[in-house]
Amino acid sequence: MTTDQPIPWLTLAGLAAAAVATVAIGIYGVRLARTTSDFLVASRSVGPRWNAAAISGEYLSAASFLGVAGLIAKYGADALWYPIGFTAGYLGLLLFVAAPLRRSGAYTVPDFAEFRLGSARVRTLAMIVVAVICALYLVPQFQGAGLTLNILLGVPSWVGAAVVGVIVIANVVGGGMRSVTFVQAFQYWLKLTAVAIPALVLSVYFFADSHELGAPAPPTVDEQTTVDITTDVVVQVSAPVTVGGSGTIDGV
Repeated sequence: MTTDQPIPWLTLAGLAAAAVATVAIGIYGVRLARTTSDFLVASRSVGPRWNAAAISGEYLSAASFLGVAGLIAKYGADALWYPIGFTAGYLGLLLFVAAPLRRSGAYTVPDFAEFRLGSARVRTLAMIVVAVICALYLVPQFQGAGLTLNILLGVPSWVGAAVVGVIVIANVVGGGMRSVTFVQAFQYWLKLTAVAIPALVLSVYFFADSHELGAPAPPTVDEQTTVDITTDVVVQVSAPVTVGGSGTIDGV
């Protein structure tokens, strides 16, 4: 954020409130974590509604919350197949990974692999696979956190990633699975509200003017603006087109 820009106090207060609520909910789970079973699987006592909310909160992660919106903006409605694929993947995990894992009594996927196949090498391989998948999953989450704080507050991208990392580590180390479940459930309702309210307002505004979803909507710019294009752009036309414009390109 540059010195000539005002501090967005309202935005800062909203982000701080969400962070404080997240930490407070995580602290609540700390009081209930006493044994290994408490820490890793919340003693298998979390109800289906809490679990459903937590899984849905994980589904509405930065990759979905920001990434899918960007894909739809770039590729159109065809990009909606991506979240459908995510949903199918979650269903597969519940049916073919989570259910057998729970029935076996194992705490982790590597534990289950060793229990089922009786091989320490398979356990090590499963551990490596899980670690790689988690690392690949965390990259867009931290990128999304950094991008969000950069846009809202103007701070460097690494600040957002660092803040989110500290909050997540504190919750996981302090309260284990119970804290993670409560926090994810809270995040689900928070993000669902953040999606539902704008969607409702935009739907009322859109359909009130009798717009058609498939109607052509060429981009229009009503005010003088600056557009930064950081990637190569190729324009193809099938018929002669007259284009007019004024301005500067690369300072010329």
